[in-house]
Amino acid sequence: MSEHALERINGVSWPPPSDHAHLYAGAGLLLVELRGDIDLAAVPHIRPWLDSVAALPARLYVVDLRRTSFVDGTGLGMVLRFRERVTDADADFGLLCARRAHRLLRAHGSLDMLSPAATLDEVLARRRRKCAR
Repeated sequence: MSEHALERINGVSWPPPSDHAHLYAGAGLLLVELRGDIDLAAVPHIRPWLDSVAALPARLYVVDLRRTSFVDGTGLGMVLRFRERVTDADADFGLLCARRAHRLLRAHGSLDMLSPAATLDEVLARRRRKCAR
């Protein structure tokens, strides 16, 4: 499955939090694309929506930070909370981000835990290898 095979979900019963977040789905995968500044001002609007996404059934949840312009510690905390919720429900989690975001993750101490990927294909390949073990 590639990124272009995902379909944007528009007809859900709750609206996305402005243009900061979009939800895509395909074959047991939910992908949350975050955009713009994900910071102290945006997180209160995104977090409840993201919590409701975590309640949707999926085998793999992916957060895509590649279209963000800025992520602060509050935004990163929200992503970590989302990861914890989905992994506690025995689902897999993946993170997509540009190389420039690795510095923030390294400084925060979460680079190894989040193990970001550059593409969705890379996340899916990691999941296949994990399931094959």
